[in-house]
Amino acid sequence: MADARTTAAKLTAHFRTTFAAELRSVVVFGSLPRGEAIPGVSDLNLLVLLESMTAQTLVRAAPVLQQWIRQGNTPPYLYSWEEWSGMQDSFAIEISDMNDAREVLWGEDPVAVDWVTYAGLRQQTEREIRDTLLHLRLRLMVATSGPSDIGSLLLSGFPSFNAYLRAVLRLAGQSPGLETRPVIERACALIGADPAPMLTCFDARRTTHRLEVAMTDPLVEQYLTFVRTLLKHVDALPANYSGPHNADRNSGHLFHALPTSSVGAAS
Repeated sequence: MADARTTAAKLTAHFRTTFAAELRSVVVFGSLPRGEAIPGVSDLNLLVLLESMTAQTLVRAAPVLQQWIRQGNTPPYLYSWEEWSGMQDSFAIEISDMNDAREVLWGEDPVAVDWVTYAGLRQQTEREIRDTLLHLRLRLMVATSGPSDIGSLLLSGFPSFNAYLRAVLRLAGQSPGLETRPVIERACALIGADPAPMLTCFDARRTTHRLEVAMTDPLVEQYLTFVRTLLKHVDALPANYSGPHNADRNSGHLFHALPTSSVGAAS
């Protein structure tokens, strides 16, 4: 299996060949630059920014993306440079993660440290938790046929909930850091949740252990209880910034120091 960075570099090369100067930036974020990527398990999260996104752009990009997806990779986040400049609120969770760890594989670094506002991060976090909980319940009812399916469903939801826990720490004015286990433990202590279901999923993913869980297994109810507790905590937060933390009192922006080693130089 190819190294994740090599795989990302190949996609970047294909986009450079196809779009030349129209390719503005390629950034990898998530578990890979955090140093937590699990081969064969972790998604490869890529942001690709082009000069424009017209119908002709889609035609030219289609063969590259089709081959990428056929190889089992997660589709990249693909936007125009202009679209990206207005995504601070709708993409606040991801931009916050990029501020913690990212590698610029090509072009300009598109992430500004002061882009994310408390209000934008809180709004996206609540909306996504609600959507994820809805789909989790629906899939538990209609899309699982046995313990293996249920276990896979719980594991597949873990990366999203990990991102939400990181967001909860940021909303409390805390830097989440790069390691996932402390994030789970600290965030669960903050919101008053039992960390056990998330730690079980984290350990299963990390060891590539297949999780098999019946609907009557206590883990299922513990998992759902965790999600409800997380949602209740975020729902109770003020809509706008209201404390000192690590933010500017006037703008509401959240400032987090970016480790200099987390940003790769464009080449």
